[in-house]
Amino acid sequence: MIRKTRISRLSIKLVMIVLISFVASALLFAILFMNRYRVFHFIIDETALTKSTAESVAQLQTTITKKHISKNDQKRIREEMKEYRHLTMQLYDSEGVYYTDHASPLEKDVYIETSSFLLTLYYPQYEDYTLKFYDGTYNLTVYSYQGVWFMELYVIGAIVLCVMLFLLLIMRYIRRKINYILKIGDEMKLIESGDFQHPILYEGKDELTDLAIQLNQLRSVLDENMRSEKEAKQANQDLVTAMSHDLRTPLTSLLGYLDILDMKIYKNEEERSEYIRKCKIKADQIKDMSDRLFTHFLIYAQDENIQLQLMDQDQVNVMLEAFGNELIDSGFEIQLLIDAKPFKIMAETSLLKRIFDNLLSNIRKYGSSQVEISLRCEEKQLCMCIKNDKKEDISKEKSSHIGLKSVRKMLSYMNATLVIQEVEDIFVVQLVFPLSMDGLPKA
Repeated sequence: MIRKTRISRLSIKLVMIVLISFVASALLFAILFMNRYRVFHFIIDETALTKSTAESVAQLQTTITKKHISKNDQKRIREEMKEYRHLTMQLYDSEGVYYTDHASPLEKDVYIETSSFLLTLYYPQYEDYTLKFYDGTYNLTVYSYQGVWFMELYVIGAIVLCVMLFLLLIMRYIRRKINYILKIGDEMKLIESGDFQHPILYEGKDELTDLAIQLNQLRSVLDENMRSEKEAKQANQDLVTAMSHDLRTPLTSLLGYLDILDMKIYKNEEERSEYIRKCKIKADQIKDMSDRLFTHFLIYAQDENIQLQLMDQDQVNVMLEAFGNELIDSGFEIQLLIDAKPFKIMAETSLLKRIFDNLLSNIRKYGSSQVEISLRCEEKQLCMCIKNDKKEDISKEKSSHIGLKSVRKMLSYMNATLVIQEVEDIFVVQLVFPLSMDGLPKA
């Protein structure tokens, strides 16, 4: 298997920064090099250079006169010229015919050789003079290279400055990325310390940005998980507290009735039977509460085993009719309103049965004789609505709402929601499912 190598955006940016830095440095060097004479004339006094050259020629003339050198003695003339290393001298007769010369060793330093051409670093000043020998006179052309040292230092300084600019631009980019990495590290330390509220800010469009976005998403997920875990822990604690309180009342009554029966504090068999009946009622209440508590924790522990399947209107209608029949068997009057429009939802049969069992238990405990069950499709959702009248003495019934909490949790596994409406003596529960478009005819 051939692995494809993907060039990272960070590498591309780094290459671009290197190229930009190189171009900027080269441009700066070109500007400095083209303006080298402006700097030279600003710093160096050309009059002083001309005067120095004239003094050197005058000194040469004095030497020639003193040593009585002939104009035909080329060897001695060149030896005297060599004393002036910064000057190139060319000797001509009165008719302009070349006679002899001496080249300054600094001439080789005025060119910067490249692969394709030569850059002239320094253009020497030249002046014409006359040399007098005891046997004649010659014309002398002098080229001064006294400014070469300045140009050499200037070019070296320009190169150093351009290299510094090149490195500075690259280091600035690298430093900015390193600071960004350190910033992400500091923000991760905040998350490590438990501060999940602090967002990780991201900038740019490269792999570091992607990393910051992923870490920020991880922070959000951790924050949500911690909050959910805290809420679930608090909810379970509240539930256990509420159930303990709710269980205490029927359990106390049950123990009281059992004490009466044990001590035979009753007048006749009818009163004894009445106490036994009350014991059964309280025992049923305790059993109902314990069953609800067991169901609640069972539902919260099985979320990984949920397997949703497509259910059509016929399957849902069958379950609603069975739910209605159980209510009828419990003595309720049922009004069933079912929309004939075809639909499909993603659900699990066992969860729906448990939901209806919880709702049936609630209606039996708190509802009166009238129950209305409706099923209708609204836009992209299916709404199951169960409406019942409340008992007149409902205030006597205490509830921890564990049944509705379990219903809400089970619905969440099926991406559905629970809506509760309570107005005066009417209690309405709505189960809202998102419709599935699989297998349905297109409008």
